[in-house]
Amino acid sequence: MKNVYLFIYLSLSVFFACKPKNNNHFDSNLENLKRNNSESVLEKKDSTINSNEETLIIENTDSIVNTESELEPEYLSETKFINNEYPAWGERENLESFVVKVDSINKPGDECGGVLDDSHEIWYYLNNEIEVSNTDYVFRKIDFYFSNFTVKYKDIVFSKDYTLSHFKKDFPFSFLKNKIEEDNGVITVNISSHPLADGIYVFKFKNEKLIELSYFFPC
Repeated sequence: MKNVYLFIYLSLSVFFACKPKNNNHFDSNLENLKRNNSESVLEKKDSTINSNEETLIIENTDSIVNTESELEPEYLSETKFINNEYPAWGERENLESFVVKVDSINKPGDECGGVLDDSHEIWYYLNNEIEVSNTDYVFRKIDFYFSNFTVKYKDIVFSKDYTLSHFKKDFPFSFLKNKIEEDNGVITVNISSHPLADGIYVFKFKNEKLIELSYFFPC
């Protein structure tokens, strides 16, 4: 009987000795592998998203640059009409039928920046400035607020109701390149008079409305 117990004891010892070790270490490695794979997938997805976002940003930036580069300079080289009838530059006899009574006259002499070669006088009429020679005239400044004048250029009518938003739509290049914001709240924008000339037209806006249009010819 004693031998039987000894046999059973030896059998059980062999059984436990051959039993597989605990799987906790294997399971831990498996979880780590799954976690690493998951993080790798997420990183790859984030990388793809970031790459797509960067591509979209670059494309949008290029689109803006291309839009700006496609803009062409504007010029106010064609005839402009005061109150849709009188040319801004014309013969003196026509001006005298339009300007009934001049508010004041100044004789500038050899004023730098004169528009007319043989100019003799500056007429002030309803806060507008008109350079007048013996034969011709040209409007140098128009005060839209005070005089209630209008200036027609092609299909565009400049008046006190003309806004900065209108200007941005009509002259996008000049708005983008030549806009200046002054400390007094006035915004000025310049447009060249002609590709081969140095003269410029100066638009002034306040509270988004056009208040003045003037012509300047540098010395």
